[in-house]
Amino acid sequence: MDNALGEKAAPFGAPETTVTPGWGGGFFENGRPRLGGLEQPVRFSDTQAAVIDALADTIIPPAPGWPSASEVDLVAFCGRYITPSGYRNKHFPFAECDSFTAALDDLGQAFVDADSAARAASFEALEQAEDPFFEQIRALVYYGYYSRPEVVLAIRRNVPAGKDYHGPPLPYGYIQSLEPWDETTLAQANENGSYLETDQVERVDLSKLTWTK
Repeated sequence: MDNALGEKAAPFGAPETTVTPGWGGGFFENGRPRLGGLEQPVRFSDTQAAVIDALADTIIPPAPGWPSASEVDLVAFCGRYITPSGYRNKHFPFAECDSFTAALDDLGQAFVDADSAARAASFEALEQAEDPFFEQIRALVYYGYYSRPEVVLAIRRNVPAGKDYHGPPLPYGYIQSLEPWDETTLAQANENGSYLETDQVERVDLSKLTWTK
């Protein structure tokens, strides 16, 4: 996504900041989040990446006919939406690099080597403890998984109502699915309600109204 008028590119592709990163409580971004995430994603160690994949398969267990969550590169997706060290993010899912990677390290290789039941128990423990990492990784896995092209194809293939599904609606909307309303459709809509066309809308004069308690 191009920067909006008047915005200049800042580190990692975010809108320009007005304070030195890491000083004065500066946010990672002052404006809207960058579509597609960071131009230079946060990098994870091999063990951290393996923990993310193991968490992904715990949150979305593998099923026949569907890509495994650990096979759709959610590690890279997470890296694009984690706030780099030294910045504070004001955008969902509010995951900062230092605390996020520390949580991955806490789970470590033991989580990767555990069976599915033990992984589920560990993940449930995070939820019970109201650990912010629980909601962060859950959101990243869900949003990442269901936006992957191979998962979109699986939805079309496996879900009767998803034959024309083409992925997340934002930022462009369901362009391929929307059809213009013809006179017949408008007439049917008028059976249960009414509307005014834009050129029929008139401004209401409120200047003569008085307000009393």
